[in-house]
Order: sequence, then structure tokens, then C-alpha cells
Amino acid sequence: MDNVIAYNSFRTRRIELSEFLDRWLSGLKRDGLAVGINWSGKRAIGYDMTPENVRTRIEISR
Repeated sequence: MDNVIAYNSFRTRRIELSEFLDRWLSGLKRDGLAVGINWSGKRAIGYDMTPENVRTRIEISR
């Protein structure tokens, strides 16, 4: 976030996986939003996924 001036005041916080799956992904889906994946770091390639696709991939990997 330090690389993008618009996000300098943003702070990360840890959340439980269950909260992400049950609350965040449901809210993103309800609001018609996508999940940004790999949008930071030197090797960022950044792409968007649907909340449903993120949930499926997490559940398959568990």
C-alpha cells in the first residue's frame, strides 16, 4: 500500500478465514464486486475473481 499514494492511509488487519468466507465474500457477492488477487509486490500480475470462484478455490484447497 505504500507504493500507491491514494492508499497510504489504509492499514491491513488480520481476519479469521471463517469471517472472510462467511461475511466478506457474501458481502462482495451481494454488492456485485470482485476480489482482487495478487495486486501487490514486485511480481504482481493482478487479476480479479468472483467471490464464488474465490470461495470454491479456498474450499478445494482445505
